[in-house]
Amino acid sequence: MLDTLDRKLLAALQRDNRKSMADLGETVGLSEPATRRRVTRLRKDGYIRADVSLIDPARIGITVITAIRFAKESRETYDAFKQEIARTPEITQCYTVTGDEDFILIGHFPDMVSYDDWINTRILTNAAISRSTTHVVYRRVKFETAIPL
Repeated sequence: MLDTLDRKLLAALQRDNRKSMADLGETVGLSEPATRRRVTRLRKDGYIRADVSLIDPARIGITVITAIRFAKESRETYDAFKQEIARTPEITQCYTVTGDEDFILIGHFPDMVSYDDWINTRILTNAAISRSTTHVVYRRVKFETAIPL
């Protein structure tokens, strides 16, 4: 269970995980050793999954959001699709969702030709999929990786 100091540490780490333990401790009101112990525990307990650098996707290519609807929903079709997406490096996020669509995919491609090739070979050839709708991101208005604590 997270206490107030754990939440403060997680919030501070989400803003900048490159701070030293001493600076982080000063931010939340703990000594450096106490901060280190807590951060180590938060990692061990799985609250902190990874320390990464966020890349600006617009500098690399295009971002697309694709909604997928299945013609026939079954465990087999869902499992096969999830396995296919897990093997697809261009798709960085995949969500099963409620509503009219079954999956929402967020992908990053060098250009529209690459995306078109991918959708033609991986989605339009899948007989279980009845419809896909693509949204090309032309400007990101808000993007946060921090989870409110």
